[in-house]
Amino acid sequence: MGGRSGQKAVAPACRFPEARRPGGNAGGALLGPCQTSGVADLELILASGSPRRRELLRRVGVHPRVEPAAVDETPLSSESAGDYVERLAQAKAMAALSPTRVVLAADTTVALDGVILGKPADRDEARAMLRSLAARSHQVLTGIAVAVVGTDGDAVVHSALDVTEVVVGEITEERLAWYIDSGDADDKAGAYGLQGAAGLFADRIEGSANGVIGLSLALVDRLFAAHGLDLLDFRSPAPIDPVETIAARALRHVTRPPGRDEPVVQWAGPADLAADFARTIGLEITDDEPPAKPGDLVDAANLVVRRSVQTNHPYFLNQNYAGADPLAVVGDWLGAALNTTNATFEVAPVFTMIERALLAKMARLVGFPESGDHPAGLMCAGASLAQLHALQLARHRLQPDLVTAGSDGRRLRILVSDSGHYAAEKIAAVMGLGRASVVSVPTDAAGVMDVDALDECLSDEPEVLAVIATAGTTVTAAFDPIDAIADRCEEHGIWLHVDAAYGGAALLSPMERHRLSGIERADSVVWNLHKMAGLTQQCTALLVREPERLLTTFATGADYLFQPDKANADLDAGDRSLQCGRRVDALKAWLTWKSRGDVGMAARIDHAVALADHARRRVAERDDVAFIVAGDFTNVCLTWVPPGLRPFDLTSLDDAQHAALHTVAPAAKAAMQEEGSALIGYQPVHGINCFRLIFMNPAVTLDDVEILLELITRHSEAAWRSSISSEPLREPTPLA
Repeated sequence: MGGRSGQKAVAPACRFPEARRPGGNAGGALLGPCQTSGVADLELILASGSPRRRELLRRVGVHPRVEPAAVDETPLSSESAGDYVERLAQAKAMAALSPTRVVLAADTTVALDGVILGKPADRDEARAMLRSLAARSHQVLTGIAVAVVGTDGDAVVHSALDVTEVVVGEITEERLAWYIDSGDADDKAGAYGLQGAAGLFADRIEGSANGVIGLSLALVDRLFAAHGLDLLDFRSPAPIDPVETIAARALRHVTRPPGRDEPVVQWAGPADLAADFARTIGLEITDDEPPAKPGDLVDAANLVVRRSVQTNHPYFLNQNYAGADPLAVVGDWLGAALNTTNATFEVAPVFTMIERALLAKMARLVGFPESGDHPAGLMCAGASLAQLHALQLARHRLQPDLVTAGSDGRRLRILVSDSGHYAAEKIAAVMGLGRASVVSVPTDAAGVMDVDALDECLSDEPEVLAVIATAGTTVTAAFDPIDAIADRCEEHGIWLHVDAAYGGAALLSPMERHRLSGIERADSVVWNLHKMAGLTQQCTALLVREPERLLTTFATGADYLFQPDKANADLDAGDRSLQCGRRVDALKAWLTWKSRGDVGMAARIDHAVALADHARRRVAERDDVAFIVAGDFTNVCLTWVPPGLRPFDLTSLDDAQHAALHTVAPAAKAAMQEEGSALIGYQPVHGINCFRLIFMNPAVTLDDVEILLELITRHSEAAWRSSISSEPLREPTPLA
């Protein structure tokens, strides 16, 4: 071994009662004066918390139990550096020793001219240490001890000293400041570790590089041999940490999403899923459920990934979300790891300020005035809950004593287009207005609200609580004329709510924000960042023109939580909503926005519209597919056209043709789902089931559009042949 080392045995220091004999690592037998029953009865303990020592042992397949030993590390008077580290290693080994154990301990220090340099007390001391080491040589000394208990109950410690000479070059003040600021010097003897950035400073090493890092494996092997043991007999499979393993699997899924040659889904029904999971830990949580083994938990997590729909796959076009930004996913994890709520500033000081900053940015894009001391709205658990808040704000404005006196009994209506989201009916039911209070305003063929029809609705009774304008309908991505609707709402004194859950993302793009002209005149806006903007579920903002209304409508001032004499109590957000505890959804959005910048946020939207425009051009050029609604934003609604119906005219179909064609999209989708080649949604539009191509995943390319159209035509043709022949659906020919 390079460098200097010594080895010595310590006389028996104590006796132990007869050891218990639990199972341990497999291996050979003890030899010599420390004879015991065998390695199978011994457990290897590393009496050090150093991750570097643990990693060195892992390199030879040894995975000890880690139990750091706490001993007094004060040097004795006139004690040499070598004696010091060897004594500490022995003391740590003995502190962790008990029958059926082999204890490995080590201690490292740095000595300059015989003076021990321990761990720096602060960064000023670290800076002084490194200056003293620059442009000269010093010693790195590691004491290593291995302790066992023999069959006679005597404890024996064999120890040795590893000494390595390290020559450090010149260190400029600039580099010194950089290294100190990195924090790498904070917890290391001599204020550096060669395994890190300080490797830049070492000109030459004479001795054991592993010894400098913290553990000479060659010397450890000799000490085991001195006990009649073989270090390699303590090899074992790496222990499974389900937290680290599952987290690594999730990160790999995010950073290396499924490729085009991989399935979007490995489809399985309920019975198949139950059978799959029965081979791991089972789906059901049984009575007296036992704790699962770590390996089984990992297997189950891997199965969850394999059997789940891969929503970040380029051919997942089934919903109005896809391709979550990897940084958004990690930001979501970070918020969960910190495990707090956005209720009060005292438990979420950073997140309170981040949420305020995010809401302020979004409100500026909407065009709302500055909100002063109030946050511009609040983050909600989805657009439906946000819309419930908005309509309750509208009701409170209409009846200011609502929260104390309750409803005054007047009948109210909510007007929303017949292409608007179904949540309006559910909310009306929850508010006690009844589903019948929701009036569907007719739309044009593309799904855009007819303003003349709105005028007729406004002239009817009973009183209108609110008009909901939709910016980006679910199926056709239509945008209601917000400016014209705002004119009517101002004229009648009606609350205008804009459901921009999907289409609010157009505000991010200078080329697309014209679609929401007039949104600045709304009283409230809902905007889902987990849709086109690519955040993870959920990330919903409710933006309010007069956000102080959130307090007057929802606050109760619970004195156990919202105490006005607390520090920064005016920043507490929990009393502004129906919920008290809320997830920190703003963090992932803030990180993603900071990462992309405004230009990157706009680019995602522009890319999606460009893909849809390309799809529209390709559909227009073909005769085997036809528009049901072409759209002009991100959605394209189309059908495959049987040869006998080309050129296609939906209105010319007879009942039998209509019924047959109506079944094609569901059957073709089911075939793609079973095959795993794509997941594309279908919806009834103008009375016929049609495919909805919805573009938002930035990984999708123009070539992918061609592949998706070919998948639709191939599987639709097979479904059509089956429907007209009443034969079982034949397997389509694979794509070339």
